[in-house]
Amino acid sequence: MRDHHSFSLRIGYGENSREFRVGRTGLLTTVIVFALLFFGLTQFLYDYRENISKLRDLRALRERVSEQNLTLYNLHSKFESLETEVERLRALDARVRSLVRINESLGPGAAGKKVRQTGLGGLETQETAAQARLDRLLDLRFEQLKKDVLVDVKDLEVICEVLDGRRIVLESAPSIWPVRGILSSGFGVRLSPFTDTKVFHHGLDIIGRPGAPVVAASGGVVVRSGYESLFGNIVVVDHGYGLSTLYAHLGERAVATGDFVSKGESLGTVGATGRTTGPHLHYEVHVNGLAVNPSRFLD
Repeated sequence: MRDHHSFSLRIGYGENSREFRVGRTGLLTTVIVFALLFFGLTQFLYDYRENISKLRDLRALRERVSEQNLTLYNLHSKFESLETEVERLRALDARVRSLVRINESLGPGAAGKKVRQTGLGGLETQETAAQARLDRLLDLRFEQLKKDVLVDVKDLEVICEVLDGRRIVLESAPSIWPVRGILSSGFGVRLSPFTDTKVFHHGLDIIGRPGAPVVAASGGVVVRSGYESLFGNIVVVDHGYGLSTLYAHLGERAVATGDFVSKGESLGTVGATGRTTGPHLHYEVHVNGLAVNPSRFLD
């Protein structure tokens, strides 16, 4: 008699087929087992994805920690450098103060005399109280020293700013020779080749090959470029900071008023235009409009 609470399952075909009979309880158990397996597999996949995500977060966190460690190392290096500078300033402060004390000790009546301790007295203090007072004095001295160091650092910053400004001015100075040649006349008093009397020469005369390039002694802006009866073809360059240079008797001019020129850039060629006895370059340097000796700036 077939059980109405069971299910049959036939596997195969023909005579080789077999029939299996599964009860309701067995079927329910199988369904529960498969459900548990599915739930377990789903939970495993979920946990696996969570672990992968956590591994990514851990890797990113390690990278951030590595970057922060590098930042801390850089800050530590800067702090050590600052400590070294502070120690140097403290040593300098101690040296200056020791020199001051030596100078005071060498005052009138101080040298060559030794004071004999013939009289002793005064208020006495317990050793512990004296130590506390000494610690307090040291703390006050340290605070004062910190203030002195901060003042010294500010002074150094001001000095650095001044030096940086001077560096910029020096970079603007006309420091290279404007032409290769022979110096025929310097700055100062000379006999005039035209009147044979003593006159003051405001620049340098440099004999060069006709047509040789004349270059800017420093970078700047061309403020004059033209022809004058005395100087012939002339170019004047303003270098800023009150510095300017003049190039006269040029054969040709290669720049115009308003042009910006770099150090070593061609301004024209050696010539014999204007009032001159032969091909050469007349070169002047002006500081705040006053002609000065160009040799002071040349390398």
